[in-house]
Amino acid sequence: MSTYRVRLATSDDVPALMGLRSEAERWLAEMGVDQWSDADLGERAMQSWLQKINLGSSWVFVTESDQIAATVSRGQADTDFWTEDDAPSSAFYVYKLIVARSAAGSRLGARILDWASVIAAAEGKDWVRLDVWRNNTGLQRYYEKQGFAHLRTEAPRHRLSGWLGQRQAGTVLHPECLLPTIQTPLPSDLNTELAAIQAEASTLSARVAQLRSKFAATSTPTTGTTRWTYDRTQESLVNLDRSMKAAVKSITEATTKAAELPDPSDLAWASAPRRPIESWPAK
Repeated sequence: MSTYRVRLATSDDVPALMGLRSEAERWLAEMGVDQWSDADLGERAMQSWLQKINLGSSWVFVTESDQIAATVSRGQADTDFWTEDDAPSSAFYVYKLIVARSAAGSRLGARILDWASVIAAAEGKDWVRLDVWRNNTGLQRYYEKQGFAHLRTEAPRHRLSGWLGQRQAGTVLHPECLLPTIQTPLPSDLNTELAAIQAEASTLSARVAQLRSKFAATSTPTTGTTRWTYDRTQESLVNLDRSMKAAVKSITEATTKAAELPDPSDLAWASAPRRPIESWPAK
């Protein structure tokens, strides 16, 4: 079974992504399906990809030779299809799932759907949902084989998609070949290390407090230069004592919170690669 690395898509990947799309378009045309054949639709697809990439909600699945074999994106519920009665926030919405023809037959698409399903369940979602072009019956049958139930078909006049399917979040059809759902797992020794640091910091804080008391008990010099140096040293020791006490408090809080975290193997840790918090756009 082929192995793949999962990473966030970047703007540099757009040419390769559009290449995947063009390849899929040609294959669909050979199958008698005109999906994505509109050139203007292709331009909109590129802009949509860039938008999702900027939001950190598009991923690529890369081979060992660093070739992009597939891509998938997520997004909000499409209001042309999903209504308030569908409880839109209860689902993970799959968009732009494309697998390279070179990976055809490898079950990569099915594995990506399992990947999305695991993440959806970890986020507390009930469903994984998608919409399919109304005339692409082959793709509809494919998704049904992947456990998606056909809910209904919407047919807004300005859209060609509208076949709506969903499957329960957490459903995994290929557990023997799950794709990676987190880049760096929680360290198994986190609690042990924090407890050790807490003990060391407490000991060091006590030593600083003791040294501060000893220094304060010495005779106070009267000469100018020595007195100035004495006062500055005492001030530094006071600040160090306060800093150490604050550090011990912070370490204690971190140790307490870390002890409440689930086991590293728990489903709650399942996650797609995400943008660092510091790079999130300001609200």
